[in-house]
Order: sequence, then C-alpha cells, then structure tokens
Amino acid sequence: MYSTVYKEAASYFPEKFKAMIDGGGYTSQTIFNVDETGLFWKKMPKRTFIAREEKTFPGFKAAKDRLTVMVGANAAGDCKLKPLLVYRSENPRALKNKSKAGLPVIWKSNRKAWVTASLFEDWFGHHFIPEVERYCQSKQIPFKVMLIIDNAPGHPPATLTNFDPRVKVVFLPPNTTSLLQPMDQGVIKTFKAYYTRRSFVYLHEAMRQNNELSVKDFWKQFNVLDAVRIIGQSWNEVSQKTLNGVWKKLCPFFSPLKLRRNQCQSLMKLVM
Repeated sequence: MYSTVYKEAASYFPEKFKAMIDGGGYTSQTIFNVDETGLFWKKMPKRTFIAREEKTFPGFKAAKDRLTVMVGANAAGDCKLKPLLVYRSENPRALKNKSKAGLPVIWKSNRKAWVTASLFEDWFGHHFIPEVERYCQSKQIPFKVMLIIDNAPGHPPATLTNFDPRVKVVFLPPNTTSLLQPMDQGVIKTFKAYYTRRSFVYLHEAMRQNNELSVKDFWKQFNVLDAVRIIGQSWNEVSQKTLNGVWKKLCPFFSPLKLRRNQCQSLMKLVM
C-alpha cells in the first residue's frame, strides 16, 4: 500500500515541480541536485581475486572501511560540484603533511562517516553557495538557483529553507528518491563503476612498475589518499551528457532531445 502511495506522489511531483520552475524563472543551468552514497573504498567485486584474498588479511577488514561521498550538478550538466567526502578520521596517517584544501574533494569527518545536519549546513553555506555563485558569474546569469534534495536526516528543512533568499531548496516527496532523484538515476552508479575500473588500473600500473609486488601487498598499502585521488578522477570522468540525461524523470523538458527541439524551434522562428 505504501509503495503505491509513494509511486502516486512521484507521478504527481514532476508537474508540480514544473510549475515551480516556470513561476520562478529557473533554467537547466540554475537547478541543482545533490545526493550522498556510501563507498567501501577498498572493496572489489566479490568474484575478484582481491576480494577473496582480503578475507585472509589479519586484523581490520579493509573492505569494510566506508566513507560517504556526496555528488551533485545542475540539470544542464555543465556545473559539476566538488564532491563532499566524509570519513571516520579527520587526520588519517595517509594525509599527514598534506593540504586538505588541495584535495579533489571537500574533506570532512565524524565517527560514523555520515553527512550530518551540521556538516550539510556547513557545506551549503561555505561551499555550495560560493561555488554556484562563481558559476553564475562566469555564465553571466543571475544568482537565483534551486537545490533539489531528499528528506534524509542530514538535510535540515528549518535551516535550509530560509538560509539564503537567492537559493530555493525543494524537498522531494518522501521515499521517492529511487524514482525521481537525478543523482540516483545513473550518476552515482556510473561514478562508482569508474572508481572500480580506475582502482584496477592503479593496481595494474603499480605491478607493472614493480614486478615483485603482489596483489595482496599492493592492496595492503592502498590508502585513503589513493582512494581520494581516484574519487576525484572518477567524478571528473562523469560526462555532461550523463549529468543532463538523468533529469528526464523529474524534468523531462530538460532532456537533451527536448532541449535540442526547443533550440531548433527558436532557430526556425528567427528564419521565418
């Protein structure tokens, strides 16, 4: 019964959302979505040799070491936000003497490696708003944007709704994330696939340079800084086409085909 209710809510929301867009004058460049995902950064597919070997490692099981990554972009796909990463340690050994500001992610930490309300609010005020404002300035468009998020506990409605009048925060209906949220329609899955592939490439290159290095030894020395670098490379690899295409359920009028049709219609009007 509940699933039917959520599906109905998901079917009604796109039309309601379109009314918000039309009423506020938003475009594909000024509408954003972000979402979190857990990443077992040292875990390989179960059928691989690495995954089987990891079970024999003494002590802490590295494959169970999780971090959270939050990724996001606008509907046009031409403004890819810097990922937020939350790890269980603020200063792991791998980051000793390293500048966190120079990392390809926004580094944050707490004991459970979760995006909490305080972390999200900090990201919203100190990273999202300045980054998007710079983007709008570069495109010479007004800084009036919309952020679409789900109802996760780490997204505090009371704080975010009135945080900045130039940013309209819209919450998806409860339990419709898998049905509507753009980042869940293929972006996160693509990003994780790139991460796994690049990890294998990193392993192959290390073993090519050192013939005496075993897979087991490589995997023992693979650290969270290595993972962060691969996260940055993998996120960079996600294309604008992918970032734009995943909005078709929430905003079918922002799909590449629809946008091309609108552009063609505009050209025809000019010609005629």
